[in-house]
Amino acid sequence: MGLAIKQSEMSPKYFGMPALLAALALVLLALPSRADEERVRIPDGCRELADRAGLPLTLTHAEAIRAIAYIRVMLSQDAAVARCRQALRGY
Repeated sequence: MGLAIKQSEMSPKYFGMPALLAALALVLLALPSRADEERVRIPDGCRELADRAGLPLTLTHAEAIRAIAYIRVMLSQDAAVARCRQALRGY
């Protein structure tokens, strides 16, 4: 009646676990930190809209993508929206 686990009785899944954990740790360390994320300036043609929305003059890449998507669905009857769309064509 031995309580010790013999090497041959261990699950084969256990032997891959350290390698899996090491690979996961490397992936997490390779991901960029949100604090180090590069910021981009808002084009001059979009400043009026940025002021209306209360946005800073620089955005992270993810914030810029969301802002561009939002500008695409805005009504173009507003002159500020038209100017911003024109400014974004050069980006």
